[in-house]
Amino acid sequence: EADPDFVMGHVFRGQVNLTLWESGAVAEVEASLARLDDLHGRSNDRERGHADALRAWATGDWTAMRSRLDRLLADYPRDLLALQIGHQGDFFAGDRDNLRGRVERALPAWSPEDPAYGFVLGMHAFGLEESGDYVRAEELGRRAVDINPADIWAVHAVAHVLEMQGRQHDGIAWLTGSQESWAGANNFAYHVWWHRCLYHLDLGDF
Repeated sequence: EADPDFVMGHVFRGQVNLTLWESGAVAEVEASLARLDDLHGRSNDRERGHADALRAWATGDWTAMRSRLDRLLADYPRDLLALQIGHQGDFFAGDRDNLRGRVERALPAWSPEDPAYGFVLGMHAFGLEESGDYVRAEELGRRAVDINPADIWAVHAVAHVLEMQGRQHDGIAWLTGSQESWAGANNFAYHVWWHRCLYHLDLGDF
């Protein structure tokens, strides 16, 4: 509203709608793309890369969307938006190699002093867990939560590790002990509660 020509504002709005991962969001993404088309002449390379990725998603080409974000991150590894959207795209596409690899390639550009470093570690932890590297995944996930207790994605990564290792009591303790920080985060909290239910089901504690 303050700056209708703010290109990355329109990119961000489109990407937020993309993360709903449902057909009802397509119209909103297309509205953002229409505005980005109007602003093409004043956009830089990074902004146009985001717009291209959005456009690929809106046409149903998730592979192209993820590939364009990969190329974008090769030049701008500190683009946290591209990293998170790409990470989610890899998750929904079932691409566990890139779920880990995308974050690993960007990680050298980040340092513990960066405010968003914990979120990057949380994404890395989930990629490691999905790739079966449970020891490193738990270590990085717990470190990410130490940095930012409200990082529900990192909480979730550790929950996955504990489920996969059959550590149900540890999982219940992990989610119970951290729930004050993440329970009101967003609708993803329901999924994390579901993980806690799985631990109880495994134990026959219906």
